[in-house]
Amino acid sequence: MPHHTNGRFPWERDKKLKMASYVRDLDATRLLPYEEKFSGLLRLWEEAKKGEFEIIVVAFPEILGDSYEELVGNLRRCAQAGLMVGIAEKKQ
Repeated sequence: MPHHTNGRFPWERDKKLKMASYVRDLDATRLLPYEEKFSGLLRLWEEAKKGEFEIIVVAFPEILGDSYEELVGNLRRCAQAGLMVGIAEKKQ
């Protein structure tokens, strides 16, 4: 696949993409209100909108939500912030 400086997809661009990782303590945050539970993610979305990075990496999908609604909602917000989401490989 040829590389294009202004490619339509990020992997078609010549520049390297910047990334940020997101972690949270699942047990400690499970019962918190949404804004407290995902305060770190909310900050990352604001930074991403400013162009600080293009990819967010999480260890596993549950980091982005304890329920289907939280997971899908947070994925939607990642897309609105212009972020690609990477999920690390699960070790066997």
